[in-house]
Amino acid sequence: MKRYYVLKYLLDTDTLIYWLKGNQSIEEKALAVGLAQLGYSVISHAELYFGAYNSLQKDKNLQAIQLLNQKLELVNFSAGPAQLFGKIKADLKQQGNIILDADIMIAAIALTNELTLVTNNAKHFIRIPSLSLENWVTG
Repeated sequence: MKRYYVLKYLLDTDTLIYWLKGNQSIEEKALAVGLAQLGYSVISHAELYFGAYNSLQKDKNLQAIQLLNQKLELVNFSAGPAQLFGKIKADLKQQGNIILDADIMIAAIALTNELTLVTNNAKHFIRIPSLSLENWVTG
């Protein structure tokens, strides 16, 4: 697969939320690998906005998203990940392993761009073959 970014890691929505809430383990790992190696998907971006607009601290959370967007590369969901999404979803459905479309989209973005997905939600993502996973919350 062709790699479109110089990134190494794609941070999942849950990891981003832990980081924004001050998780020290994620902060240390992010600084150790370098912010230039980190990205997050437009899917996670949308999920963060939903969380912000649905929260009691809307302005604070919207500001946190803006700061995050200044630090990290935003990785789009384009034609390559869209095609892979369709294949992964069909394969999972045939196996009886349904997971959320958003998670499949995030996985497709990571796979298409040869990125390691950083998540604390491995129970969903381990169902997707060849997806490289790391958990920075538990170490």
